[in-house]
Amino acid sequence: MSGAPETFFAHTYFEARDKFLKAAEAAGAHIETHIMPHAKGPGGRAIAMDCAVLGPKDASAALVVISGTHGPEGYCGSGVQVGLLETGLAQDWAQKLRVVLIHAHNPYGFSWDSRFNEDNIDLNRNYLKSFEAPLPTNPHYDLLAPWAAPAARDEASLQEAQGKLLAFAGEHGFPALQAALTGGQYNHPKGVYYGGIAPSWSNQTIHKLLAAHCVGLDQVVTIDMHTGLGPFGVGEIITEAAPSSDHYQRQAAIWGDEIRSTKDGSSVSADLSGTMDAALVRALDPSWCACIAIEFGTVDTMSVFLATQAACWLHCYGDPSGPEACQIQADSRAAFYPETDEWKNMVWTRSLDVIGRAAAYLI
Repeated sequence: MSGAPETFFAHTYFEARDKFLKAAEAAGAHIETHIMPHAKGPGGRAIAMDCAVLGPKDASAALVVISGTHGPEGYCGSGVQVGLLETGLAQDWAQKLRVVLIHAHNPYGFSWDSRFNEDNIDLNRNYLKSFEAPLPTNPHYDLLAPWAAPAARDEASLQEAQGKLLAFAGEHGFPALQAALTGGQYNHPKGVYYGGIAPSWSNQTIHKLLAAHCVGLDQVVTIDMHTGLGPFGVGEIITEAAPSSDHYQRQAAIWGDEIRSTKDGSSVSADLSGTMDAALVRALDPSWCACIAIEFGTVDTMSVFLATQAACWLHCYGDPSGPEACQIQADSRAAFYPETDEWKNMVWTRSLDVIGRAAAYLI
């Protein structure tokens, strides 16, 4: 018997993982655990990407829900995954299709309340088609790099950085600033929204799970849970596909005109390099697939960026266990996870709608 929606959500990564594993076990799911081999969580505790799979072995379709791509955004996705299991919805859907719940795509960032991973990589910029070809360029980020992620956090340095960023926005517009900062960059390992120079452990593990449970099926829908952009509690369906593409039309068959594309400027997100959704489409080819993200608004955009900037500094220049860490981590968690019953209920209601329509389409 499930409780109120707000009970699905946790306060720490370890609590979230415990809730997920207990709910998955109670549901009779097949559970796979991939322990992170080269990083630990707070207190030196092991951290992992876990996967729960339900449904018939001969299923022809799969519904995949992924949480924790961006660290503390995992509280949102984890709560939804736990809710799907505790309410029995996942088990009901699994009578006719495969349900794959991937928990803590970025266990390091989730456990330390940082958007980025153990190597300061933004995982949703790390899924390039190839790292051998010339990497994407971002000349505006190169220009802003000293102020996008300053090495010093004294008041004068932070004020200078914010002034430079606002001056750029004043000259080019805020959409241009958002694109420069968040679109993805591959030249500054200690900068924000860094995509890396090779596939991360999380990237490789996601591809292994996809190969084991989804590749070769007739139909696959993947839903990646995100927070931090848009109005409070509103869940936008985001696609990387251009409206003229076949992939967009497949998504529209499920969600209609609610889809917002990063390719035409209709989304709260900028157009991004190296996204997981684009990589999933490549990996699942030639299966029929629809790969989207749900983005839930939290606080204002500047607060989200400043919290992200501080967490990046803490990882690259500070001490995640030091005296300044507690406040930075709390601010990062709050930017991506408003711990109010109102927000949790809004997230649950919208997620149930979006994910439920995908399940109904596949069934």
